[in-house]
Amino acid sequence: MPLVEYPDSESDEAGQSDAKTAQPEQAALKSTVKRRRSPSAQTDLPPLPSAFFNYYSTNARVGTSDNPSLHGGRKRTIPHVEGMWPSHVYLEWIPSQAESNSLHKLIQHVRDAINQNNNTRSKKLAVPKIVPSLESDLGAPLPLHVSLSRTLQIQTEDRDQFLDTLKSSVRKAAVTPFPITFAGLKWVPNFQRNRWFLVLGIKRSAPNELNRLLDACNEAAKRCGHPSLYIGGPGDGPMETDTEDETRKRRKTEAVEATDRSDRFHVSIAWNLEEPHEDWISLVKATKVDECISLPEAAFDAVKAKVGNAVHDINLNTRNATLVAAKRTKGTT
Repeated sequence: MPLVEYPDSESDEAGQSDAKTAQPEQAALKSTVKRRRSPSAQTDLPPLPSAFFNYYSTNARVGTSDNPSLHGGRKRTIPHVEGMWPSHVYLEWIPSQAESNSLHKLIQHVRDAINQNNNTRSKKLAVPKIVPSLESDLGAPLPLHVSLSRTLQIQTEDRDQFLDTLKSSVRKAAVTPFPITFAGLKWVPNFQRNRWFLVLGIKRSAPNELNRLLDACNEAAKRCGHPSLYIGGPGDGPMETDTEDETRKRRKTEAVEATDRSDRFHVSIAWNLEEPHEDWISLVKATKVDECISLPEAAFDAVKAKVGNAVHDINLNTRNATLVAAKRTKGTT
C-alpha cells in the first residue's frame, strides 16, 4: 500500500465538489490552528532526549578544504588529515525553550548596549558581529557545552586506547551527577585568537566537581600524549603542533599547574570573528546578567567524548549519588 493515496481521474469531479463544501470547515480549522500558534497560546514542547544529539552531533560535511564562506567566515583551525580524528571531551547542556529565549534576550541586550554606547561616541568603534550558538542555520536547537579538553587529534589506531583511558580516569574521579550555577558574562578567545566567544561563567561549587573532572580528563589526555586544557593562557582552542622544545615546556608547565581553574569554566552562547575592542570587553564584563534575564539552570550526569562524528557517553557515578542522598535523608530523620 502506498504511503499517500492519490485520487484517480474518475474521482476528480467528486473531489472538487467535496473540496468546495469543505472550504468553510478548512477555514475554521486554519483559524483554530493560527490561534494555537499565537505567542499568547504557545507552550514549551517536551525537550529532545540527550541521546538524540549524539546521532546528529555534526553538520553534514561540505568539503575537506578550508572554505570559510561555507562556515560563516570561520577558518578551520585543524587541517583535515586522513586517519586523524578531531576529538573533544565535554559536558553537554540542552537548554529548554524558555532558557533558549532568555539567552537570545541576553545576546540582544549585549548588542543593544554596544550600539547605544557607540552612538554616544564622536569617534565610532568597530562593532563585532555577534552570532548566537543556540541554533543551527536551519533554526534547529543546538546543545551547549562545558569543555573538558582541547580539540585533540587522535589517530585511528589510538581511538580505543584513548576512550578506555578516559573512562577509567573519569570513573576514578568518582564524581556524582551535579548542577551548575552561572555567573557573569565575558568574552574569551580560542587558542589561535581567530574567533571570540561570548560566554557565561560558572560558579565554583563546594564539591568542586568541574575541577575534579578536568583533572581526570587532563590526566587521560596526558597519558595518551595529548596536551591538557587550561594550563597556559586563556582560550580553549585546538592543539597546536609542538616542537621538541615546546613539548618540554608544556610538560614542565603541566607538572606545576594550579588545581583550581574555576574562573576558566564557561558555556559559550555566541561567537564573533573580530576581536572586540577593550571597551566592549569591559562593557560585557560589567553586565549584570541576573538583572537582564532569569539565570538558567544546568545539570550533568555524563561526560561526553566526541571522536570524529561518534559521541560516547561516560555516565557519572550514580551509585555514589544514591548513597550520599540516602545518608543525607537518614541524618535528617
